[in-house]
Amino acid sequence: MDGNELKNVLRDEGSSTLKSLHPGFYRDVEKYLKELEEELTKIDNPRSVEFKMLDNELQSAITDIEIIFMRRIRKIIDYARTNAFSSMPPTQDMSKLLPEEKKVYDSVLTAINSARSELLIPILDPQAASNKDKKEASRNIKDDATVKIPDAFNAESSEHMNADMPSETSNKDEIGKSNINKEFVVVRILEDLPTFKAMDNRNYTLHAEDVVVLPTLNAKGLIKRNVAQIIL
Repeated sequence: MDGNELKNVLRDEGSSTLKSLHPGFYRDVEKYLKELEEELTKIDNPRSVEFKMLDNELQSAITDIEIIFMRRIRKIIDYARTNAFSSMPPTQDMSKLLPEEKKVYDSVLTAINSARSELLIPILDPQAASNKDKKEASRNIKDDATVKIPDAFNAESSEHMNADMPSETSNKDEIGKSNINKEFVVVRILEDLPTFKAMDNRNYTLHAEDVVVLPTLNAKGLIKRNVAQIIL
């Protein structure tokens, strides 16, 4: 890398299209600038002609690489903007982007598409926006309705909770004879509860607003105490 090669790249980037750069282009420029800086430190007289020539070359190279970078970034942003609003495949040669530049392109394209989805689509296609909101709401409901099966055990809290529940021995036969819809129900927890062992031999630690599937007998006990509300 030298000043002439850098000037050639600068001239090429003056066009409206990106030009190919070899993968190590920026590393080579960095090495070139460091070499100029090292040469300057070896010159004792900063007023000498040699020092001024090297310093001018260094400053010119710094300016050139900054302009090259800005021109390429501007083109990359234009590419992303064009492709974001086009239904056709990209017409630009994307292989001319360096890997780091491809990340910039992808980020800008994603940002434009996200902003369009949130700001423009609700105006141009309200039905599509409404359907999207419904899908997201449905997905959120499914995510919230998860069964809580904690790993923690708390014998003292378990005994306290089971005091309000029918004994496991007396009801095991009855549960075994019932079908799955009668064995378990879905409830919403209304307040934080200590860990307790349910009729399915699992330990539960529940919090307010949790939606959980519980054995029917345990669920009825919680509902009776006004700390849970049946959903299904």
